[in-house]
Amino acid sequence: MTIKPSLLATAVAAISALSVHSAMATSFLPMDARGLAMGDTGVASAKRAHAPAYNPSLLSQARSNDDFAIIFPSVGIVVADEEELIDSANDIADITVPKFEDLFDDASGSNFTSAVNDVQVSSTALVDELNSLGKSDGRTDAQKANDLRTANQNFADDLNEVDKQLSEVNSVTKELTDALNSISGDPIRGRAGVGMAVAMPGKKFAAALSVNADVHFSGRTIFTGTDQNLITAYGVAAQGYLDIAQAIPTDIGTLADDVEAGASPTDIQTAATSIQDSLDEFQTYTSDDVETADGFIKIFEGGEISNPAEDPNLDSRVEIIAMAIADVGLSFSREFTIANRKVAIGVTPKLQKIETYHYITEADNEDDIETSDIEDSRATYNHINLDIGASMRFGASNQWMLGVVAKNLIAKDFDLSDTPVQGNTNNLVIEGDSVSLKPQYRAGVSYSNNWVTLAGDLDLVENDPIAYEQATQYAAIGAEFDLYETVQLRAGYRTNLSASNSEVVSIGFGLSPFGLHIDIAALANPSDYKKEAGVALETGFYF
Repeated sequence: MTIKPSLLATAVAAISALSVHSAMATSFLPMDARGLAMGDTGVASAKRAHAPAYNPSLLSQARSNDDFAIIFPSVGIVVADEEELIDSANDIADITVPKFEDLFDDASGSNFTSAVNDVQVSSTALVDELNSLGKSDGRTDAQKANDLRTANQNFADDLNEVDKQLSEVNSVTKELTDALNSISGDPIRGRAGVGMAVAMPGKKFAAALSVNADVHFSGRTIFTGTDQNLITAYGVAAQGYLDIAQAIPTDIGTLADDVEAGASPTDIQTAATSIQDSLDEFQTYTSDDVETADGFIKIFEGGEISNPAEDPNLDSRVEIIAMAIADVGLSFSREFTIANRKVAIGVTPKLQKIETYHYITEADNEDDIETSDIEDSRATYNHINLDIGASMRFGASNQWMLGVVAKNLIAKDFDLSDTPVQGNTNNLVIEGDSVSLKPQYRAGVSYSNNWVTLAGDLDLVENDPIAYEQATQYAAIGAEFDLYETVQLRAGYRTNLSASNSEVVSIGFGLSPFGLHIDIAALANPSDYKKEAGVALETGFYF
C-alpha cells in the first residue's frame, strides 16, 4: 500500500474531507521578536515601531525623549502540530504500512500470499488423489488410503498456515486502520510573517507607516471509508476462503478410513464427488464485491488474490488551506484628556490584499507537488480595514498602563476556489467554502520602569480557527529586563483558554547599542516542542 505521509510534512497539510463546511478566521498573534519573546503580549507594552501591530494608541505613550524608530525587517515563523500528526503519520509509513505490505508481497517469503499459493498447490494434489480412487493403478486400498491421508495432511498443514497468516492479516489490518483513524481529523497549523514599520511617536500627534505580510495555513487528516473498506476487505475475503475448506480435512479422513476398510466403490465415489465439489468451490473462490476508490473490486477471484495490496488506488486526500494577508497601514495617534485622565487613542486604516489557497492531492499521488498547482488554486481580493486602540497610564508614577484594541473591524468573507484533486483519475473537483477576516478584541495591562517591563494580555472574545484547528482565546504574560539600555532579556508564557495542553513558553534577547536594535525570540510547547514551536528575528533603529 502506498501511503505518503511525507506529503504532510512537505505540504504542511493533511488528508481532508470532501469539502470545507465552515467559515474560518485568524487568531490575534502579531509576528515580532519582542512581543513573541514576551508571550505574544503587546497591547499595553509595545514600544514605538511595534505599536501599530498591537495597539496604535501606544504611539502616544512613548517617553518624552523617544523619537524616530524603524523596524526593518521583522520575520518569524510558528508551526503547531498539537496532535503530533507528522510523527504519527511517519510511524504509520515506517512501521505499520510495511507490515501490511509484507503480508501480500510475493518477494517477502512466508506471508499470506505465499500461504494461499501453497494451499492451492496442495489442494490440486488432493484432487489428483481423489480422482485416482476409482482407477486401477496397482496400489492396494491401504496404499491409496495412506496416499490420500498424506495429501490430506499436506493440505491441512497449508490450510493451517493460511489460518495463521489470516490472524496476522486481521491483527495488522486492525493496527493500520486504528492508526489511520487515530490521525483522521487531526489538525496542523502554522503562520509566517515578514514586516517593517516606521514610527514617529508623540503626545499631541504620532504617526507610523507599517507594511506586513502574513500567511496562515491549516490542514487536517481524514481517512476515508472507501480506503478503510479496501484495507479491511482482505481479512473478510480470506475468512470466507477458509470457511469453505474447514470441513474438507475431516471429510477426507473419513473417506480414507472407508477406502482402507474396503467400502463399496459407489459409496467411495459419492463421498469423493462431494469433497471434490467443495475443493472446486475452494479453488475457484470469488469474494464479494468491495467498494473502493476504483469502484467495486473483488479481493479473491478464481481462488487467487486478484487485487494485490502493493499499489491500490486510495482516495484519502491531502489538502492545504492558506490565507495570505498583505497590508499597508498608516497609524495616527494622540493623547486626549477624558474625565481628567490622559487617554491615548489611535487608529490604523489599512489597505489589504488577501490571497486564499485551496490545494488538494490524493494521499497516494506519486507526482511531486508542483508550485503551479498551488498557484492555480489562488484567489485574490482587495480590502480596506481599520484598527482602533486606546491606552491609559495610571498609578502614582504612571508606571502602569492599560490598553485595549480592536483589529480588523471591517469583517469580510473570502471564497476558496473550487479545486481539482491532484492525482485523481476521475477529474474530481472539490468545492471550496470561504475563509473570514473577523474583528479581534484584546486588552492588556503592563508595568514598566527604567529596567523592567511586565505585561499581560487577554483576548476578549474567542477567535475562530483558519480552518480545522481549535479556536483560540489567548491569555499571555511576559517580562523584559533592560540592562543599561543595551541588552534586553525577555521571557513569556501563553495559553489558549479554548483548548487544553496548548501552552507555550518563550524566551528572547535584544541588543541595542547606539540605537541599533537586534532582537531574537523563540517559543515552544513546554511538554513537547513538536506540538508548537517558532522563532522570530528583527532589526531596527531607535533614535
